[in-house]
This record gives sequence, structure tokens and C-alpha cells, in this order.
Amino acid sequence: MLAAVNIGSINTDTAIYTVPTGKQACISVNALNRNASQAVKVRLAITNGATPAGDGSQWIEFDATVDGATPLERAGIVMKAGQVLYARTDTTNVNVVVWGIEE
Repeated sequence: MLAAVNIGSINTDTAIYTVPTGKQACISVNALNRNASQAVKVRLAITNGATPAGDGSQWIEFDATVDGATPLERAGIVMKAGQVLYARTDTTNVNVVVWGIEE
């Protein structure tokens, strides 16, 4: 596992994982809605370090609806050194886990 973050603030861009200097990574991301019956909206973005741009160009998921007790999964994401994976949700009780390889 490369990162695991419990989203503590709603509607806030939260940095989940940063590729270390001199490395590249191929990752999978799992955003789990731990609410039993409430759906949540999840966003995922990859940036070159700063928070996601206001124009929406860096989002790879945008307000994806994730039902209660269900994950959103993305795999095969390739990132270069210094890039950051961000997540944003409209509800608490969502955790984001990143796993993969760095080389």
C-alpha cells in the first residue's frame, strides 16, 4: 500500500498520494463509501503538485456516484515524479487507498 487516507473534510481537495522525486508509479485507487445506505459523490484528480485547476481539466473522476458500502475503483494509472493524486467527496465516511509500484 502506498497511501491510505480517511477523507475528513467534505467538498475539499485532499492530497492522497505524491510520487516521490526520481520515481514513477503505476497505481490503483480504491475510494470506499463506508456509509451503509447513503450514496456519495467522489472526484479524483492528478496534478503536477498544486490543487486541481478550476477549469476541471485534471479530474479523472468527476462527481462519480458511489452507493453505500461500495467502492469506486480505478487501475492502471501511471504518474510521474511530483504528481499528486487528489480526492474530493461530498460526504464523510469515505476512505481512499492507493497501491501499486514505484520505480
